[in-house]
Amino acid sequence: MKIKLLAAVVSLVAMNNAVASVTVNDVDGYDRESKYTGGFMDRIVTDSDHSRTFGAWAFRADTYGSCSTGAVYDEVSGEFIANVAIAPAGHNTWHIDRIVLQGQFTEAQLQRTRVLSLSCESEAGESFTVKHKIPAVPKITWDATLTGVGEWQSPACGGQSSHCGGAGWYEQLSYTSSILVNNGTEDGFCTSQINDGLVSKVFNGYDSTPLFHTNHYALNNEVYNYNGRVFRQTVSCQNPAGTTEQVTIWEVTGENDINLVIDQVNYK
Repeated sequence: MKIKLLAAVVSLVAMNNAVASVTVNDVDGYDRESKYTGGFMDRIVTDSDHSRTFGAWAFRADTYGSCSTGAVYDEVSGEFIANVAIAPAGHNTWHIDRIVLQGQFTEAQLQRTRVLSLSCESEAGESFTVKHKIPAVPKITWDATLTGVGEWQSPACGGQSSHCGGAGWYEQLSYTSSILVNNGTEDGFCTSQINDGLVSKVFNGYDSTPLFHTNHYALNNEVYNYNGRVFRQTVSCQNPAGTTEQVTIWEVTGENDINLVIDQVNYK
């Protein structure tokens, strides 16, 4: 009889604890700001300077509650990544916490969605687990071709100031590209650059985009007046998790001899 009574008491305590513990999920997707309902947390805003680190501001609706511990996990596998430090944002800001990742993300972790999980307690003693989603860094799929326009030009060999044997050039280059970007969130945008002050038009004729989640951009046979030996094109896409930068460098070394020598992805 005593064993049954003890089991009943343990079950009742476990049930009470389960009722007292509330999980507050992020229903806003992978946006920079997550807003919550339910009374304890008002919002969490990602604020990071670099893709390999993570920082955020947590605004509690419960002014005298607290968040004591937290960590970042892989959203899909649930694998633990790193703990976070939690500290008051400043003087007279008891309801705002500054959250900073203790460590750095690996390159593999940058390419996966993650989640911040905070363990908190209300002024009344109720326990909360508050979650905030972190997107993967933007993914860029980029195919391009570069061809010379017109005849290959060679240095003139006549006249008093003749110089034979020097480098040749095309006076114009024709550029075609196809870019698929997945920012993982509506809070993403992209920019592009070409060396020597040329205006890049890879985003359907523009050098930048408004905020977007996923889109495909095409540029067909855009002619640039360019007679240099190296043609450098950069596309950078940024979301709340950081920036993905892809750099392509072409060398123009001879007639019908234009080669892609660098195609590199960097995370910033």
